[in-house]
Amino acid sequence: MNGPRARAVAGTALVMLALSACSVGLEDLPLPAPSVGAGSYTITATFSNALNLPAAAKVKLEGVDVGDVESMTVSNYTAIVTMQIMDGVQLPVGTSAELRSATPLGDIFVAVHPPEDAAPDTAFLADGDSIPQESTSAAATIEEVLTTAALLVNGGVLRDATKVVNGLGAALGERGEGLAGLIDESTRLVENLSARSTSISDTLAETGKLTQTLAGQQAVIGDVMAAAGPAASTVSANTDQALALLAEIDRITRQLERFPSVAGTGTRGLVADINTIAAELARAAQDPNADLDSVNRMLAPIIKITNSTSAHVDADLQDLALGALADPNHPSDPGSRIPEGADGAAAAGTLMYTLFRLRAQGVGR
Repeated sequence: MNGPRARAVAGTALVMLALSACSVGLEDLPLPAPSVGAGSYTITATFSNALNLPAAAKVKLEGVDVGDVESMTVSNYTAIVTMQIMDGVQLPVGTSAELRSATPLGDIFVAVHPPEDAAPDTAFLADGDSIPQESTSAAATIEEVLTTAALLVNGGVLRDATKVVNGLGAALGERGEGLAGLIDESTRLVENLSARSTSISDTLAETGKLTQTLAGQQAVIGDVMAAAGPAASTVSANTDQALALLAEIDRITRQLERFPSVAGTGTRGLVADINTIAAELARAAQDPNADLDSVNRMLAPIIKITNSTSAHVDADLQDLALGALADPNHPSDPGSRIPEGADGAAAAGTLMYTLFRLRAQGVGR
């Protein structure tokens, strides 16, 4: 094999020999470093610690990768993390950052959270800005995660939960069926309420309409209350007098109860007599021949005798006419006459008749 073919075979053999001698594999080939691209800006965040944050960790916003961790430095016992953020990702001033992981033992990444109450005109973080430590939080370390898990398993939490379940079963004892019945009744109650939800909704709707009606008539109700205010004030101011009047009426009523003849029985009694007098006065007022001169002459002494709460005889009678006997100031009563002989017999008969009537009533009792 002479010429170019021989030289090609020799070259291939030399390359294969070199590769077999060096033992080079794919795992030895360098991989490209992660990058956000040419367009980015830099911000920093200060954490209390960043022990689990790996180099070139991801920066996520709402679960989306928006940048990478460029470097980490230490200053005054705090970790200062420098991050590269893609252009076009706008983070308002006040954005917070925290170290999180997708799984308990997974890789740590930086999660940024814009403020929820950011105003529309809030400025955005620019190249070189920083997030203070007050707005950051560090992730739990592996040691803390393992310690918490150990306390959960070995600290008695599961054992205590088991005791609670066993204690509940012991407390119920043989009353488990009662608990089941209670649950069943509760279920039926919920089902009934659900079945009557339409009626309940209608009731609430009607109540709402009533409330709206009352609200619409609030002015009228207010006017009524305002108008009733003076009357209520007057009643309140005269409560004592009203109570005193009621007490006086009660006292008068009790006094009148002592006189059975007020109402009377049959045709007798004060009320019946008043009715009779009223009827006679009404009849006399309608009679064109009625003459009340005699009554008028008697009113003066009667009023004088009864001008107080009780009758008395302290009367000053300056003018007095006795029947048919006239005096210089008053003529005689035309309806009266001087007694005659027959009047004595009539008076005796009347007296005897009255005595017999009294005797008959006495014997009848």
